[in-house]
Amino acid sequence: MFSVRASALATTFSAWLLLAASAASIAEDAADEHIFHSAHPIRIAIEIPEEGMQQLRNSQSGFQRRRNPQARPQTKARVIEGDRTYTNVAVQVKGTSSFRPIDSVPSLTLNFNKFASNQTFHGLTKISLNNSAQDPTLLHEKFSRELFAAAGVPVPRSDHAFVTLNGRRLGLYVLVEGYSPQFLKRYFKRTDGNLYDQPVLTDIDGPLEVNSGANPTNHAALRKLIAAARIPDPQERLRALEAALDMERFLSMAAVETILCHSDSYSMNRNNYRLYHDPTTDQMVFMPHGMDRVLGTHRSSLDLDILPPWQGLVARAVMTIPEGRQRYLARAGLLFTNLFQPDRLCQRVREIGAEMAGDAEEDSFDSESVPGRIDLLGAPFARNHAHFVEDLCSRITKRASILEAQFAESAEGLSPRAFPEFGPDNRAPLGGWKPRGISGQPRIAVESVERDGKPVLRLQIPEGARMASLRSRVILPSGIYLLTGRIQFTRSEGEAPPNALSGRVIRAAAGGRFGTESQPLNWSSLNVMFEVPAGRAPEELELVCDLRVGPGEVWFDASSVRLVRVEQ
Repeated sequence: MFSVRASALATTFSAWLLLAASAASIAEDAADEHIFHSAHPIRIAIEIPEEGMQQLRNSQSGFQRRRNPQARPQTKARVIEGDRTYTNVAVQVKGTSSFRPIDSVPSLTLNFNKFASNQTFHGLTKISLNNSAQDPTLLHEKFSRELFAAAGVPVPRSDHAFVTLNGRRLGLYVLVEGYSPQFLKRYFKRTDGNLYDQPVLTDIDGPLEVNSGANPTNHAALRKLIAAARIPDPQERLRALEAALDMERFLSMAAVETILCHSDSYSMNRNNYRLYHDPTTDQMVFMPHGMDRVLGTHRSSLDLDILPPWQGLVARAVMTIPEGRQRYLARAGLLFTNLFQPDRLCQRVREIGAEMAGDAEEDSFDSESVPGRIDLLGAPFARNHAHFVEDLCSRITKRASILEAQFAESAEGLSPRAFPEFGPDNRAPLGGWKPRGISGQPRIAVESVERDGKPVLRLQIPEGARMASLRSRVILPSGIYLLTGRIQFTRSEGEAPPNALSGRVIRAAAGGRFGTESQPLNWSSLNVMFEVPAGRAPEELELVCDLRVGPGEVWFDASSVRLVRVEQ
């Protein structure tokens, strides 16, 4: 099912892979926006008067601003780049986890036309200069954004710049195009719809901010999407979502987020996204943001499941519909096959690295001239870029191998299950155990058989296999539940195999982001109490049972496991 080709998309993907060095995903780029296609980082000098510096010293991080939304001071600056000088540029310190004070290594937003009408910077009205505090490679943003753009997802472009602030050399920064009507024009026929900004860790039913739009107080389209995502019946929900949401772009965004292990994203964390109401279609369009921590560098490892815990309201609403999940998996498989090709991707990463490193030695710095910078990058990028590039290439290659093993699994093992059928005693059996392929080891043969009058799974462990992994998924309505029973492994001789690992219950809402509750599963009682809140239902859980065992035959009996509904 994952080898499906869509000729139009495949043509687009192939063109991107052949022309990736230019990163020209949109044909209508203005002629002076060459900064995203330059062979070398540009140089930006920012000059802020002392009065303005004092104002910016009151800046607070995104986490702090949740308690004090007014702590976002702006001031005017002069910006010099090449032979151009820009005056009355609005400057603001930005960032949440990457926030650094103005006297350290700040991330900055520069707005060129807020105080100077029609002033643009290489055709752009707004840019961000990111200190890349959470990505010492400075590679993730540009690489990831090009991948999203190649998948047809609206996303601002990114490149690099050497930055000085009042004569202090801050070093190499990530330059990102701002979300603005100008950006929207490249993707949409109309730009007068509401463009929503998301406060940190806020879903679409939270207090979103309107950045632009002809009618910023009209949230009818947003409310329509929220209502659609909360419809209990799956088929009715799908019809409502199709009307309120740009489903195709959403599926592509969620797929690339998962392929990149972008766990701090909308679908997996209700974070790092923007939302636009397209007046032409009357649909809401999701757009990704903040890709500095991808491919195993934050929260999730490189073995992230192609069906990860979904935190976002819309992601859960789509992925718990059988047709929605099937379409997502088909899209993820197509994008993986056509886009995530390690050789070509690594070639592009090396090209980006070469562009970044070309002038870096000349602009090297030390911890005395730029306090804190040495802690952010580990050392001047010029001396480490080769290591960073090859490390990213290694992670790309490993992720591709892991995804290949996952996509080789049967569709049956990835399909959503119906709500469990609870009996009069409020108990429901937990079946549906399926093997999980493990990268770098032979496939384990699994078949359902009957043993001692009970249905069990027989696992044939080949030479070279390190582990057997079995998983069962369940989707639940709101309520309080108890997962109870025993899971048993035995050898052919009737003995328990040695070194059995603990199992895990993986759920998106269990005590925090990517919560994991662990219980020993072999020859012992399993008792896990949990709640599915009404605001997060339906919720999908995955029970994982891993067994480290040598070659041979193993029997897996999960017949005693039950799900008990304690309270609805």
